[in-house]
Amino acid sequence: HADRKIESLALMDVYGRVARSLLEFAVEDSLGNKRIKEKISRQDLAKMVGASREMVSRVMKDLEERGFVDTQPDGSMLVKDRLSSLA
Repeated sequence: HADRKIESLALMDVYGRVARSLLEFAVEDSLGNKRIKEKISRQDLAKMVGASREMVSRVMKDLEERGFVDTQPDGSMLVKDRLSSLA
């Protein structure tokens, strides 16, 4: 796990690191959708990927606008399979 973390920090851009983190948190629900049930703050995500909160917020907004993730009213997120192309 540590080797993978070091590799992603060194070789991936913020988009890739955020995408990989979201995919790691996502679990498949009964309908076959990948979902992150617990709300993850932008600050916590920024700490995990080694970026600023502002940059992570920009990346998340872009991912939502492009349809890679869909934030639900309850704070959970649907993660589309296409997101793996960024990770």
